[in-house]
Amino acid sequence: MMAKEFPALERASLYKQVARQIGLSIIRRDYLPGEALASEPELSVQLNVSRTVLREALKTLSAKGLVEARPKIGTRVLPRARWNLLDPEILAWHYEAGPDTEFLRALSEVRLMLEPMAARLAAERATEEEIAEIVSCCQEMAAVTDDAEKYIVIDLHFHLLICDAAHNELLRSIMQTLSQAMRASRLVTAQIPGGNREAMPLHTNIVQAIQQRDGAAAELAARTLIELTMQDISRVLEGELARE
Repeated sequence: MMAKEFPALERASLYKQVARQIGLSIIRRDYLPGEALASEPELSVQLNVSRTVLREALKTLSAKGLVEARPKIGTRVLPRARWNLLDPEILAWHYEAGPDTEFLRALSEVRLMLEPMAARLAAERATEEEIAEIVSCCQEMAAVTDDAEKYIVIDLHFHLLICDAAHNELLRSIMQTLSQAMRASRLVTAQIPGGNREAMPLHTNIVQAIQQRDGAAAELAARTLIELTMQDISRVLEGELARE
């Protein structure tokens, strides 16, 4: 079987660009776990880069757990279980590669583990200034529900504000790392007509619970919102765009 080929780049490329192109191909499953990439000489020709640049790119991908190079065997793609899925570039490549059911489901489950507790902590720890900022952000979201692009940007900011108000630096760092992947999730759910308007009352419930310093209510409201998001992702990826 002939090795798959990459299209040549228009100009000599830095190793990060080469790593991105190969990484995207792996994430898109052009190469399956255990499958070998072309030899270094072949890849150098395909990508129009020097062997030095290519080796730096492969070293980068190896550090991220995407590939492994072995003597006399070559460079092979590793199983997803070996990938560093929290690596910012891998998350960005997932976003660029487009919807992936397995990845978006895993992302939603992680959000379900983190964000309800973040909302509870925000209700208990937020300063008055932080609460005011969350309220203002929610109002901005409500004003642009029919503009998916603006809504997504403000919605992501809304959830990060809640994490800030939780006053847990590790939680904030994790959510910031996930933000690019969360954007991919929003692009999927944005395809549902009226979906943003339907989600707004759930955002409002979170805000009201935080204002009232009701941690349990804030946690429940956040959980309900994420569960709706999980349902919407499944429906879109299954081709069911119209709400019943």
